[in-house]
Amino acid sequence: MRYYFFELLACPVCKSPDLVLVEFRVDEVKANVDPAKVRCRDTCYFLRKPASQVPLETCAQCVNKDVVEGVLVCRNCGRWYPIIDGIPRMLDDKFRKVKEDVAWLTSHIDKVPEDVRKLMKWPPLSQGG
Repeated sequence: MRYYFFELLACPVCKSPDLVLVEFRVDEVKANVDPAKVRCRDTCYFLRKPASQVPLETCAQCVNKDVVEGVLVCRNCGRWYPIIDGIPRMLDDKFRKVKEDVAWLTSHIDKVPEDVRKLMKWPPLSQGG
């Protein structure tokens, strides 16, 4: 998923747009996109700063970056959502495959910074077994 799409997302449960992105794998994939047309409005997830502080030259680099694997964490409710094959799996709790999600995250947990791990509340990693 391209960085410029992340600011369009919100937690499906609490509806908060305040999401933390942790990238595990980012590929460079040339995109034929005008950076000015897809420029972030509020938050630059690539640099993790307000979009107003990001020069257009940086956006020109960013449009070619594709987040293939990672995790999104909601700062508000603590739910986390895997990004697998470039697709954020942001499902409501009743549609999630909790054991699969937990098994996937457990195999990547060493890539998640401790401060972000502390935000992660649901599903708890203990539900993987």
